[in-house]
Amino acid sequence: MKKAFSLIEVIFVLVILGIVASISSQIIIQVYESYILQNALYRTTTKTELVANQIVNRLTYSIPGTTIAKEPNKIYTPSSMGTNWVMLEDIDASQHQNLIALEWIGYDNDSFSAGATPYWSGVANYETATNSSFITPASQLSEVNKTISNLSNKKIDLDISSNNPAVLFMNSDNYDVQCMGLIKETNTSCIFPVKIGNSDDNLTFTGDKPTIVTERYKLAWSAYALVPIDEAPVGDGLYNLYLYYNYQPWNNERYKDDGTAKLLLTNVSVFKFTENGGVIQLKLCATEQISAEHNISSCKEKAIIK
Repeated sequence: MKKAFSLIEVIFVLVILGIVASISSQIIIQVYESYILQNALYRTTTKTELVANQIVNRLTYSIPGTTIAKEPNKIYTPSSMGTNWVMLEDIDASQHQNLIALEWIGYDNDSFSAGATPYWSGVANYETATNSSFITPASQLSEVNKTISNLSNKKIDLDISSNNPAVLFMNSDNYDVQCMGLIKETNTSCIFPVKIGNSDDNLTFTGDKPTIVTERYKLAWSAYALVPIDEAPVGDGLYNLYLYYNYQPWNNERYKDDGTAKLLLTNVSVFKFTENGGVIQLKLCATEQISAEHNISSCKEKAIIK
């Protein structure tokens, strides 16, 4: 006589299988949700970290006295200081709501560090300098020109008398943002456009001649601006962060009209910056939507010690 399962035994087995299936499905759902969450967190964290490092790399080579916080799309004059622009070292928490753009002039570290020895030495032979030119010993200005020309998409040229890089002599009196074209368009009294002179270590002034050439200088070919822009959907509290470069305030150029814009990061929720004792601090947060009702955010804080 053959034995078989009773109906009760079959039902009992089916109940157990149902329980096991239910638990398994919940585990699978939780594993999948965890994967989605971790993947979104990884993407957001990685993008925020990479952008924060790019910003640090650029700000590391900012020229002292040129870093300012601004309200975008305003007219900047010395008299508007404290309202639509301030020196970064003077910004306070109450001003971050409006002064959301950061602008500075950076020296040309790309060609400075491109060779085994610097292509421009940063040293001027001020004893033999004239009102029209000076010698910068151990410099290879033709190599400087190649680097700058490539980076600026051939906009900047050391061989001609227009769209030149400029030199800023390292005199404490020159650390004045108003004389670099960032604030007052008609005043560029401390930054001087130059071109290659009659030798590969000779820089000739192409604009107003300086009265004093000091021993140390920095070469600059661009200003930089970090600007959060509220793009679609407008009003959601998130911004897209753009880097503007390849424009020259000392030639009456502005980032919005003349600069090259690169999108650094989307869905930025926080972009704040301060300066204390020469140390620039910034905080950057980005958000990614992982469902119709849920977002995930990542924040990075950096300090630039110069």
